Amino acid sequence: NDLIKLSETHDNTSPEFYGGRVNNGADMTLSEAIEQCESKWQTPVSEAKILFNQSWATFVTCDKSSPRSVVDVEKQVEQLSADEENCVAKVVPGRIYSVAAHPSEKQLIVAAGDKTGYVGLWDVNSQQEDESASVHLFRYHNGAVACLEWNETNHQLVSTSYDGTVRLFDVASENASQVFAAHDDSSDFKNQLGFGLDTGYRFWTQYCCLDRRFPSCMFLSTSSGTAMHVDLRTKGRITFHEHLSEKKINTLSLHPNGHSLVSAGLDGTIKLWDIRKLRDDRKSSNATVVMKSPLASYNCGRSVNSAFFSPSGRYVVSTTMNNKLDIFQDMHLHEGTREKKSQSNIKPTKSITHDNRTGRWLSTFMAQFHPSMDIFCVGSMKHPRQVEIFSAEQASLIGTISGPSLSAVASRCCFHSSTDRLAVIGGNSSGRVTVMR
Repeated sequence: NDLIKLSETHDNTSPEFYGGRVNNGADMTLSEAIEQCESKWQTPVSEAKILFNQSWATFVTCDKSSPRSVVDVEKQVEQLSADEENCVAKVVPGRIYSVAAHPSEKQLIVAAGDKTGYVGLWDVNSQQEDESASVHLFRYHNGAVACLEWNETNHQLVSTSYDGTVRLFDVASENASQVFAAHDDSSDFKNQLGFGLDTGYRFWTQYCCLDRRFPSCMFLSTSSGTAMHVDLRTKGRITFHEHLSEKKINTLSLHPNGHSLVSAGLDGTIKLWDIRKLRDDRKSSNATVVMKSPLASYNCGRSVNSAFFSPSGRYVVSTTMNNKLDIFQDMHLHEGTREKKSQSNIKPTKSITHDNRTGRWLSTFMAQFHPSMDIFCVGSMKHPRQVEIFSAEQASLIGTISGPSLSAVASRCCFHSSTDRLAVIGGNSSGRVTVMR
């Protein structure tokens, strides 16, 4: 197979897949994804099939919730806790890099991805007495699972990994398909969509943001400072590929207007782009990499873990390593200056002091918005361990959540999409997930 490289062993017969990936890019069945797990983490395929074949049909259709008033939100936050014994579970073996809650109003399903490529699904409402019986573990990546997101079908989980691949885990068809993979410029891969993107040892796909305007489209950022838009419809194509930074881009976020994109990363800047002006720089005859000039930017002086638009589009919240949660209002309205290749320098509307020094053994904090309200959650280094919820509009703390089941720092957090009853999910560095509701 031209997608297989032989490992450098003495007999030269042991197959090794490109970049150490789990296979040659072929679809993986439910059984194969379970068999890739270490034996001590494997669960019976029959148990996973029960979740997929029986339970899934009852909650795959999602209700649309309406945003609540600030007063309603404050009351709900006051009622949130991590007191129940069954609100915490070991979902993946290692450090959690990503968490995502399925949007169903009927049943709470939480997904988590860890440092070594495991993806776990936890059926939180399961009546199983044994915690492990409600957790189903799969492995179809061989690198940190940096992003997890349910797409518009509500039965497909999109995962992005440091191994350079994006996979679509379809729980309806019980199949994990590779929809994108970065490759080097070897002639073996010239017909692959990701041909020539892998520039070597220090390259990986860092972040994925689904393009909610179009099905089967996404934005990807990389460790080398590039960003691209991948359109998987028909035969698939990369509609733009640009060097937006000299260093790793940690996150990308698309404004509801469909053309304003914010990036943030290791160079310490938050940048605003108009995607309508981005092109595929791989087609340029110029051998020298030319950095694109953003519409607006802010340099905080330290690495920026994340920057995301709020659901309304009015706010951007960034989590920075200078111990700030910076809030920008109406960033998308900046259009740069009239001078060619110049940009508008902006400043936060409000900054909240927040200890973001998680250290080398914990995943970094990344403040995340609720899917339909301009409130965001973030982990905390404070004792007792807690998760904090803030209002972007007021730039103030709404409340904190703590309890016996939240015994470690919840580095990666997210909201469930419900507004009728708030629920917050937090993942820690030992692979445990806590549901606060």
